[in-house]
Amino acid sequence: MGVSELWSILDPVRQSVPLYSLSGKTLAVDLSLWVCEAQHVQGMMGKVTKPHLRNLFFRVSSLTLMGVKLVFVMEGDAPKLKAETMSKRTEMRFGGLKPKSGPKPAAAKNTSRGRFKAVLRECAEMLDCLGLPWVTAAGEAEAMCSFLDSQGLVDGCITNDGDAFLYGARTVYRNFNITTKDPQVDCYQMCDVQAELGLSRETLVGLAVFLGCDYIPKGVAGVGKEQTLKLIHSLKGQTLLQKFDEWALDRSERSEVAVKKVTHCLVCRHPGSAKSHERSGCVLCESERFCVPQDYDSQCPCDWHRAEHTRHASSIEASIRKKTLACEQFPFTEIISEFLLTKDKPVQPFRRRRPNLPRMQTFALEKMDWPKHYSSEKLLVLMTYSELINRKSGRDSHTQMQPLRIYKPRVKNGVSCFEVIWRKPDHYVFPDGCEEQTEVRTVEEESLFSLAFPGIVQDFHREKAGAQENKTKKKKLRAKKEKPADSQDAVSDLFAQMSLQKEADRGSEPESSGISSRRSPPSQNSLSASALIGQLQLSSIDWDSSSFTASPSQETSARSRKERPNIPEPIPSFPSKAPATETTTSANIWDSDEANRHGSQKAKPSQKSSQGEQMRIIPGKTPEKAQGHYGKAEDEDSDASVDSPLPLAERLKMRFAK
Repeated sequence: MGVSELWSILDPVRQSVPLYSLSGKTLAVDLSLWVCEAQHVQGMMGKVTKPHLRNLFFRVSSLTLMGVKLVFVMEGDAPKLKAETMSKRTEMRFGGLKPKSGPKPAAAKNTSRGRFKAVLRECAEMLDCLGLPWVTAAGEAEAMCSFLDSQGLVDGCITNDGDAFLYGARTVYRNFNITTKDPQVDCYQMCDVQAELGLSRETLVGLAVFLGCDYIPKGVAGVGKEQTLKLIHSLKGQTLLQKFDEWALDRSERSEVAVKKVTHCLVCRHPGSAKSHERSGCVLCESERFCVPQDYDSQCPCDWHRAEHTRHASSIEASIRKKTLACEQFPFTEIISEFLLTKDKPVQPFRRRRPNLPRMQTFALEKMDWPKHYSSEKLLVLMTYSELINRKSGRDSHTQMQPLRIYKPRVKNGVSCFEVIWRKPDHYVFPDGCEEQTEVRTVEEESLFSLAFPGIVQDFHREKAGAQENKTKKKKLRAKKEKPADSQDAVSDLFAQMSLQKEADRGSEPESSGISSRRSPPSQNSLSASALIGQLQLSSIDWDSSSFTASPSQETSARSRKERPNIPEPIPSFPSKAPATETTTSANIWDSDEANRHGSQKAKPSQKSSQGEQMRIIPGKTPEKAQGHYGKAEDEDSDASVDSPLPLAERLKMRFAK
């Protein structure tokens, strides 16, 4: 229960902090709080075996992996003052089981907590399996948590009971929210309570008496939160406990001295009328004539106003005093002693152990019906985390948890991590069908794993760098193979090879005008006909056509005229039936070529007529149109291959084969 309405009073100093900010801190946990919360979760009732154990395991796992060190506190024997509260709670929880005649008078003093302690013993057994420390309080668990906090043995308390501040706690955490992406927790600090709210520990004890707590459930009848806070603010440095002593010494009612009210000026709100101030001035305003206007909220320092203010404050105090003196438990000595006197004794330094896998498997199977493979999987992350912490702290680790290698980097909740492959620990159980596996995997924080196993991290980065280098090399080779050649450069190279081949062929011929009957073999550097056709991109030409013409631009035609020599090169002829007519044929070719150049500059409708004029007759051959071309005149072999009746593809192959 705690103190009634205490958290609403302390709400101005509440701070919502990220749960990850608790990393590295040691916190004392009021275990009874977690047990009671799990028993009231509607989603677990009738569906989960031992919900308090399941809730405890997963909270411990989450907070431990965040780096929070937990110390659990078990309830001891409750104070006799709490007998009434415990009796009401038992009646609410097991009301249907009580006898009809009503409980015996002695039962109201029973504070043994027999049923609840049985539940706590199960939790303690699980904590032993997980290797976490726990202590038993002499009385209330929150009192022990506060004692550990006040002694500096822990950094704060995790509890929902506001009694912790009354027992001396310095920092309290409550309202954990672990299910969201950004888990938060509410933090309250006693230094802020004193500085901002003006509430000391003794004042909070008096507040608990007025409003109600576990030891006086109803509080002082007729006294509420607003009246109590007004009384606290009017004490001017005094605590409520000092007031209790003052009221105990003087139980008689005080008589009030009546002070007569005098007329006050409406301008300066001081004693006297406005007319008198206009004539002779105001003493409190220190003026000879008129007075100084004052705000409506200004306080007049006259005797009547001081007496009125005292009377109003004393009326609140008098009302509360009267109701407090009428309470049977006044002056609340036992309650005050319970909060201010420490019963707990110092404890030994907390010792943390490694999780015990076989023991946890047996416990989870018996208490929570967890299969062994399920408990093995859930406990594995705690086992690896414990190993990393021990290695980071420099403690010698004789454990079976041995990492083999890093599989790949990961990011978990915005934190850089490694997916680590470990050797399977002893007693680890896999699900059915996976019994032959010898490795297990977990996701560990990169920073923690790097400190624990720096050698494995270095090997991983070395392998990663080598793999990246190999990948880059392969990518460059693949890009080099797939990169298309520059078409203009390729065509220029092809024509250069063709020109060299023709010059070599001409150089091998005799200088005499005789006609050689033998041809020179093709150069070894020359490309095949199919390769030339492919590189020249001739696949888009209509090869079934008997001839084709091209109309070069005017710049190309002018450049061709300049580059053409004045004297045509000697054209070797084939052994033909009429060799004497070769000179005439050559002249006709030049004429046709010149005519073709002039014809290419005309409009397209006149192309047919110009082509018709380029007819030439060669003895032994069928008259046909000369192929329209431009540029230098070629040798006879080229003309013969073009004018051949063979298909155009075959003629090009024969031409480029040379």
